[in-house]
Amino acid sequence: MKQLFFGCMLLFGLLPMLLAQNADVTKSDAIMQESQMQYQAAAELYQKAAKLYEADGKTDAFCYFKAGQNFAKAKKYTNAIPMLDKARTNHYDEVDLYLSYGDAYAGVKQFAEAEKELLSGKEKYADKGAEFNKKLGYLFFNSGQYEKAVEYLQVALESEPNNYTYHYLLGSSYERMKKYKEATIELEKVVALKSNHKNSIKKLGVIYFKQTDYLYNKETKRYEAMKNPTRVDYHNSTKKLEQIAQGYTKALPYLEKAHAFSQKDKAIISCLSVSYRRLKMEEKAAKMAELLK
Repeated sequence: MKQLFFGCMLLFGLLPMLLAQNADVTKSDAIMQESQMQYQAAAELYQKAAKLYEADGKTDAFCYFKAGQNFAKAKKYTNAIPMLDKARTNHYDEVDLYLSYGDAYAGVKQFAEAEKELLSGKEKYADKGAEFNKKLGYLFFNSGQYEKAVEYLQVALESEPNNYTYHYLLGSSYERMKKYKEATIELEKVVALKSNHKNSIKKLGVIYFKQTDYLYNKETKRYEAMKNPTRVDYHNSTKKLEQIAQGYTKALPYLEKAHAFSQKDKAIISCLSVSYRRLKMEEKAAKMAELLK
């Protein structure tokens, strides 16, 4: 009986030590997985370590936070939020908590919650404003709130004026708002910084084409609406159409480059076909027309 008693005492005495050791080892494994960008594996290990610490009567808020952060990086957003909540409940409050909440809530399309977390973090950690402005810019762009996206992306560019991604998102926001002049200014900056940025090249080609095509069609309709056009009316309209058509030359370099990137893109082929035809480049227009068949 004494041996059994002392055995039990030894076992129960060693158990907390073993739990603590296992928690430490698991946490170390999580750190290793995270360093190798194995985010889901890291998240699961951090979560396991947190539970092992709790079984030993301790709380490791950092492990819960890292579990949430890594679940968010692994795009397991529904798993991330409860872990971040656990960290906050246990008084974890650092910059990355708010940023991770922003990613997680955005991932489950709870955009209002994401905005709330990011704005709270920005207010509390004013010295990290640049990081929050970037996240808010992305959030508002991805949630279709383009006016707000413009506001925060402009601020983000004050810190990083040569960040082509910010310029691209800003230009794309203007495009969605149908502010095409502002859009082309930003997209031209992207191409100046990154000459083969495919999306910017395509957008520039299409925007310049549409701006010219709108004016061309408007003048065509104006002339066709005339009841009894004179030779002078015809001459003036023809001359005006020739002048407008020169706008297609601005679109062509971008459209041709976009076509080289993606030779089956019907939208680009159609723009090229019209541009070539109105610039009297009949052979090239015929080739594009064949591709549209």
